[in-house]
Amino acid sequence: MAKRRKGRRVFLPPRKVRQFHHFLAVERDAIVARCSAEGRFTHAATDRTVLRTGRYALVLDGGARNWPYGRIGPAERRRLVRRTGEPLWLWLADDGRPLESAAWQAVFRRANARCASFGIEIEVHPHTLRHTYAVYMLGLLLRQTVRALGRPLDGPLSHAELRRLLIGNPMRTLQLLLGHAREATVYVYLDVSDEAQEIVLAALAEWDAQSVALERAGEAS
Repeated sequence: MAKRRKGRRVFLPPRKVRQFHHFLAVERDAIVARCSAEGRFTHAATDRTVLRTGRYALVLDGGARNWPYGRIGPAERRRLVRRTGEPLWLWLADDGRPLESAAWQAVFRRANARCASFGIEIEVHPHTLRHTYAVYMLGLLLRQTVRALGRPLDGPLSHAELRRLLIGNPMRTLQLLLGHAREATVYVYLDVSDEAQEIVLAALAEWDAQSVALERAGEAS
């Protein structure tokens, strides 16, 4: 659930999915077991007890219809509990309640303070990770597209067609990975990625050189 209450699909590599399952089976399960033994999971008046969950929606205890995940906002998600009183929120604090957003901010503040203590002038926030991911992923997608251009093509590409191939496909992929509604939103990362610009310019120059060589070969024959 993103800003403006928009449900988005997030793609994760298999390695990260395995890490989540490990966290659920080991670390989170240990918190749940301890808090259950201490009797911490008691139903509050604001809790919403979940009867069952599916792939795309859940059903509340006493509810008549499915509640799609894409329509459940962050505040509402924090109120979802099992019949045992255990929150369905993924990240739990030591007391078994959903981890507050302030706790995540504190993690970054402590990390920034440690960097500063070593003389590393850096200020990182949660959104910095998303921004950094986008810039590096854009470079990776562009390099993959350039490598794909080395494969046999059905016919020659014009300069404009090549530019659309280099920019359009990677940017569309990046849009899907970041969950933006419009492709134009992700073009901002081209402005901050010198590497992306260099990859595109180098690929265009190489393509031009190959086109000239092919033309000369054709004229010679």
